[in-house]
Amino acid sequence: MNTLIYGNEAYLLNQKLASRIKALVGEQDDMNTVFYDASSPSFSMQALLEEAQTLPFFSEHKVLVLQNCAFLTRGTALKENDQKDLMNYLKQEVVSCSIFFLHDNDNLDTHKNITKKIMEVCEVEYVKKLEPQAFRKYLQKLLNDHKIEMSSPAFEEFHKRMDSNLSVSHHEVEKLVLYGSRLELSDVEALVSRPLDNETFHLVNALMGQDLKQALSIYRDMMTLNMEPLSFSGLIASQLRLLYQVACLQEAGYHRQEMINKLSGANNINVYRLNKLLDLANLTRPDRVLKVLNALAEYDQRAKSGLVDKKFGFELFLIEASQVWNH
Repeated sequence: MNTLIYGNEAYLLNQKLASRIKALVGEQDDMNTVFYDASSPSFSMQALLEEAQTLPFFSEHKVLVLQNCAFLTRGTALKENDQKDLMNYLKQEVVSCSIFFLHDNDNLDTHKNITKKIMEVCEVEYVKKLEPQAFRKYLQKLLNDHKIEMSSPAFEEFHKRMDSNLSVSHHEVEKLVLYGSRLELSDVEALVSRPLDNETFHLVNALMGQDLKQALSIYRDMMTLNMEPLSFSGLIASQLRLLYQVACLQEAGYHRQEMINKLSGANNINVYRLNKLLDLANLTRPDRVLKVLNALAEYDQRAKSGLVDKKFGFELFLIEASQVWNH
């Protein structure tokens, strides 16, 4: 049976896939488990379909995994011949091979013929991001399973830094196991990485709220982690460009799902991230975001040309940006 697995929680999606593969071919059968990346320039649909029709290697079954199936969304498509061949293949019943179509977002375009066909003839599994309370309980259980105790302030900080990301949570817990079984707030602050995307969001939010003190504090915290000002400005620029797009789409009357379909191709945006950006977009206008982006581009050019000190110049940019949203 061919299967479509999609959703905006990558960790659970991969867990679901691993469980299904194990049930079909076993855990270590690399000869009968083949991965393809639909987003790769070298990907060949013909090669995948030819592989699907060859017999398994000393086994009753084989599994083909097609990752990054953006062709199931709006704005991205397969070549006409590839789509025709895939749809013809899906009409068959190949008992010796299962194809897993993976898409780590929830922005499927159910009006596209290829999407409708796959959802019609394949088993469909939707993997949803955990709700805030469910994620909190998951995190507590994860720590308990690894016999890690945290003081209440330590857990709150750890929870905040995980930003509802299960993959990062598992990685950080594995790291904390090596440190000790009882952790205080100072331990979490010293050992656990902050999510950079979250920090850039909070910095932009502080600027829009004219909280220059908070914006400077976040920036200086990043500098203590040895982050280059130009690298951090690149993250801010990416966040601002996405905010500008969201603000423009909101002005044009787009709904949430329409925004996700339009933006997901290059931005890896999901409902959770879009809601955060919409909160910011409600506080401003596209022309103001564009003005701040232009100021950031000017800083970037001056810093790279050596016309201004990188650290001092970025602080001047923050002051200028906070004034833009003050008018």
